[in-house]
Amino acid sequence: MLKNTKVVRIAFEDRLVRLALFIGLLPTFCCCVLLFFVDMSIYPKILLVLTLLVCILYCAFSIRQQVIFQLRTSTNLVEAMTSNDYTMRANNKGLEGALSDFNQLLNNLAETLAEQSLITREKQILLAKVTDQIDVAIVAADNNQVISLMNPAAEKLFKCRFEEMQGWPIKQLGLQNVLSKDYNKVAEFEIKQHKKKVLIRTDQYFEKGIKHTLIFITDIQNLLREEERQAWQKLLRVLSHEINNSIAPIASIGETLEKMVEKQYSGTDLDKDLKEGLGVITERAQSLNIFIQRYQKLAKLPLPTKSLFNIEPLIQSVALLFTDANIVLDSAELVVYADKDQLQQVLVNLLKNACESMYHNPTEKINICWRKDSQFIEIEIRDHGCGINNMDNLFVPFYTTKQQGTGIGLSLSRQILVNHGGDLIIRNREDTTGVQATLLIPT
Repeated sequence: MLKNTKVVRIAFEDRLVRLALFIGLLPTFCCCVLLFFVDMSIYPKILLVLTLLVCILYCAFSIRQQVIFQLRTSTNLVEAMTSNDYTMRANNKGLEGALSDFNQLLNNLAETLAEQSLITREKQILLAKVTDQIDVAIVAADNNQVISLMNPAAEKLFKCRFEEMQGWPIKQLGLQNVLSKDYNKVAEFEIKQHKKKVLIRTDQYFEKGIKHTLIFITDIQNLLREEERQAWQKLLRVLSHEINNSIAPIASIGETLEKMVEKQYSGTDLDKDLKEGLGVITERAQSLNIFIQRYQKLAKLPLPTKSLFNIEPLIQSVALLFTDANIVLDSAELVVYADKDQLQQVLVNLLKNACESMYHNPTEKINICWRKDSQFIEIEIRDHGCGINNMDNLFVPFYTTKQQGTGIGLSLSRQILVNHGGDLIIRNREDTTGVQATLLIPT
């Protein structure tokens, strides 16, 4: 029956000692043989043999200690480099030959690694600064679809901290369907009840041989709105120019003809008909001029003049304008940095819409509350009106469902808040009939 035999391995330095002892003991043995035939006292012979043995042992163990010292030094230097410590160097003074070359090689390797480590750290710092400052949200997910990275723009977009989401499934952010290769689409998805239009692109990278997915999310909602606003401004400028050029002579001619009719046909039956017809022309020309002037507000909206003020007195003063409405305020002091006059105009427009939508039940409450989070101050206005049927045209200028409406109130209100760096979000309520308008103002 075969038995397992354990192979005994001898250390490199011990082999050197054995080799040195073998080399030294062989001539010692020859000397002992020669001394045996020499006519001398036994004591000098023994003394000479012991002296030779001590010298041989001393030299062998000296060789062992020097080898161990060099190996330990090289081991410590390599171990330091594996621990990203490149400050240690091998002592190369007084050395020549292969050992000097070896130490020099280690020192050159340490300097090269130190330089590469410095370059890598500088690039990492640069990359971290770029990802921190860029306005594109970046999210990374590993092969298990688990969140492994979020930059500050992603934290702002999803209103959460990376420390809270690290290790959670990517579906917590609603991005589980975009992990396919080369995803590049404009999408609209809801983030904590706020809909946003974004451009989503994906790419892959490898970390320790494992494939990860990078998701780049660009918030293009404000860009699209800005382009839409500029398009409306150009259209308004053209319309204003052309219509004003036509309205002015029409109104002037109408007034002149009225005076001529009054002089020539005064007291006749034709006088009344002509005056009525010319009055309609003049009145419609003036109404059209007022209509154009109102829409010019969109094109000439001034930038906000911001200041710090308590929002509660402002909302209370606006609520007093609607004496017939049942407005309930969530009273709390909160300081906001905004243009007080423009914010007042937004509140008046929204409360006016809320009151008009509750014509069938004017005694119902209109609730106004406000709160502050890490990014925005939110002002919510909730009514119990009839709701909104066509949400797509909600912020389109000129579009209105009211008989006396102008179609610029909501567009103007949202533009005011966008100029503040915020937004206006309007949606039908889910708990009951009515509308919830949310004003977002940056903190």
